[in-house]
Amino acid sequence: MNTNSIKMGKLSESWGDKKTQTITLCVTEACNLRCKYCYMTGKNTNNRMSYETAIKAVNFTLSNEVYFSDKDSVIWDFIGGEPFLEIDLIDKLCDYIKREMYIRKHKWFNKYRFSFSTNGLTYDTPKVQEYIKKNYMHLSIGISVDGNKEKHDAQRVRPDGTGSFEIVKKVVPLWLKQFPGASTKATFAHDDLIHLKDSIITLWDMGIEIVSANVVFEDVWKEGDDIIFEKQLIELADYILENKLWDDYSVRFFDPNIGLCLTENEKNSNYCGTGHMIAIDYKGDIYPCIRYTPFTLNNTGGYKIGNIETGINYDLIRPFENLTLKAQSKKECINCEIATGCSWCSGYNYDDAKGKTLFHRAINTCLMHKANVRANEYFWEKLSLKLDIENPRDEIKKKRNRIKEDINKIKYIQIIAEDNIVPHCCYRNTKKTNNMMSKETFEEAIGFCKNKGFQPVIIGNNFYMKDEKYIHIGVGECDDIVIHNNTINRNISENNILLITKISVINLFDMVCELLGNKKVQRVNIIIVDLDKWNENIINEYKRQLELISQQLYEQFLNSKPVDINVLTDIFENIKIRDCGSGIDSYAIAPNGKIYICPAFYFDNEDDFIGDLKNGITEINKLIYIENSNICCNCDANQCKRCLYLNKKMTTEINTPPKIQCLVSHVERNISRKLELRLIKENLIEPLNFISKINYEDPLDKCKAGEFYA
Repeated sequence: MNTNSIKMGKLSESWGDKKTQTITLCVTEACNLRCKYCYMTGKNTNNRMSYETAIKAVNFTLSNEVYFSDKDSVIWDFIGGEPFLEIDLIDKLCDYIKREMYIRKHKWFNKYRFSFSTNGLTYDTPKVQEYIKKNYMHLSIGISVDGNKEKHDAQRVRPDGTGSFEIVKKVVPLWLKQFPGASTKATFAHDDLIHLKDSIITLWDMGIEIVSANVVFEDVWKEGDDIIFEKQLIELADYILENKLWDDYSVRFFDPNIGLCLTENEKNSNYCGTGHMIAIDYKGDIYPCIRYTPFTLNNTGGYKIGNIETGINYDLIRPFENLTLKAQSKKECINCEIATGCSWCSGYNYDDAKGKTLFHRAINTCLMHKANVRANEYFWEKLSLKLDIENPRDEIKKKRNRIKEDINKIKYIQIIAEDNIVPHCCYRNTKKTNNMMSKETFEEAIGFCKNKGFQPVIIGNNFYMKDEKYIHIGVGECDDIVIHNNTINRNISENNILLITKISVINLFDMVCELLGNKKVQRVNIIIVDLDKWNENIINEYKRQLELISQQLYEQFLNSKPVDINVLTDIFENIKIRDCGSGIDSYAIAPNGKIYICPAFYFDNEDDFIGDLKNGITEINKLIYIENSNICCNCDANQCKRCLYLNKKMTTEINTPPKIQCLVSHVERNISRKLELRLIKENLIEPLNFISKINYEDPLDKCKAGEFYA
């Protein structure tokens, strides 16, 4: 079964991407409801945006492209209070926006959306419906419905205290007809948790298939709420399983990505878009988002960053560029094993800190998040057993654990037990030597590894200690090696190595397909062994072969049979250089008892050693290594092998890659980027590392232009 067909846990795709600018216009602070959990505690009937201020706000935005130069499209987000209370203003203003974008030949013309979040009370009125009809092709509207009548009417009340469920229920069919697939956001607080299960089911029964549910961030939770929350979620999970609803409906609480360890990229990113969007209030004051406006805060007067008359003070935005998860969280949150999906609001954090700092994180929902994770685990474990499929969470965990392991790298020493070994990288015993490591040297090498904290990797069959904790790369058996000399060694395992040359590259696609045809295969490492002999024609053939492989990989993912291929998929997860680590995290001990950067240095020149078993590794000039290479540190082709041996062979310097290495790595990188975009679009992979578009093939060109430096 294709697990990607499972709808449960997925949310509606939002319009736009990282290149989309959000402009929030707070047209009114008035509202026709008095929702008890609403964060807009300062709502009133007086503060409304005038048409003159609205026009100035639009002109400010369209006239100051320097503020939004990196944004290719725009979302004009209208908010209140209740925005449709100002439908006359909005209708007139949207006409002005469209006209001005056309007259100015603005890049956002025809690349825009008008966005609304409404309580629905005036949705079916003639003026609102006429507005929808006029702007339908560029419109997204969400209606807030909380769940069953009891829960909704307990929270979403009118000024006289009466509930609003029946009014909203009446307009939902019209809304769904106009916006098929629309989702709603159900919010839960302390006093309505007992209605969670029935509320989600009610929303599904109303035809709202996707529910973006959450609990409030404020400090409202009492002892035992997390137990009630978990119980409700487990009962909901059982209902979904009993009625086979996982393919047709979704609620955010069962997102399989919730409750995992954080990647370094996530730790060093902002949780939301605050600071990158702007919100403009009725006075023309500018804020990082609506949650920093005065009427949404209780303990501070707001965080203003400018005004439409005077512009934006970018010194006040700079803290938001520095506002990462790591910078505003405690260590236990940063290192939490179930941190993903533990959401918060930066604006509320600021208010909770009483305006003293942005670098604060409220943790009121910690126990609630843990309850969500337990219920999430329960649901996916039950569903995977029911469908007899691999638990989707397990695969996600594996990928994240690989990233985590990479951060805390194990250090390896390859013990070359004999010269006559099957190579697993670009080295070759071209001198046809037959040296064998003595038992004494072998035992000394093992002792060296233990004392220095290295994981030994035994290369060759002539070793003297049978120990399962040692990684073993054998000869003849080739337990985890596939040699490509136009034939495949038939001892295929889960992880395989394809060694290719300028002659055999023409068969690369066929060889990869043969490997992928074996159900055991989960990973293929493609290693080029004679890159120094490649030319432009061979690179073009390599590119053609990788493009074919990329299409095959895409089909594998579509059929729920994902396979890792180092040169194409490693970069999806690599947020930093992840090469073999030679000279830093990995070394080699040869039969002569000498220590080398890697086996290639030994086989090329026995005298090119960096230490021995008696004296250890000599102090190495770290400046000569890749981590201090201006070219490599300014390159994000993080799948690149960055072979130190090849560097020294072709440029005489370990830290300087030859042009051929950079060209080949960027062929791989650019094909990976196209594949990544396709897989993300189909929700087949997590967007852990967005590969940016570049206009160069050799990073040295960027360095020479002075566009960036290490």
